[in-house]
Amino acid sequence: MADLDKGSVGISREVVTAIAGIAISEIDGIASLRPGDTAFRRGEGMKRYVDTNVDGDVVAVTARITVVYGYPILKIAKQVQARIKSEIERMTGLRVSAVNVDVQKIVKPESPVGDQSGEWEDEDEG
Repeated sequence: MADLDKGSVGISREVVTAIAGIAISEIDGIASLRPGDTAFRRGEGMKRYVDTNVDGDVVAVTARITVVYGYPILKIAKQVQARIKSEIERMTGLRVSAVNVDVQKIVKPESPVGDQSGEWEDEDEG
């Protein structure tokens, strides 16, 4: 919370979480973690993928992502870190101390995460 001459301004954790989630959704190579979704989910559902801790003017973020096969995982994770940090700092004036990225899955292109055909199995069966 920032003190001003005529009051104060507070930015809720939910707003910071939303900014991070929207920033993630705009990066190519990110898939949804939720079954049935074909892209990273925005809105209320993103809270399950993004954790934020706001302590005064400092924010720490943890993002859980699924990467589409064929995209370089480390590069995508670094883009997520940079995008979250820049968007939160630009939009809120808060300082981002850390952005932790947890890559939880990799999926085939064009496969919804909930679709089992998107998971890797032994394709030589049969």
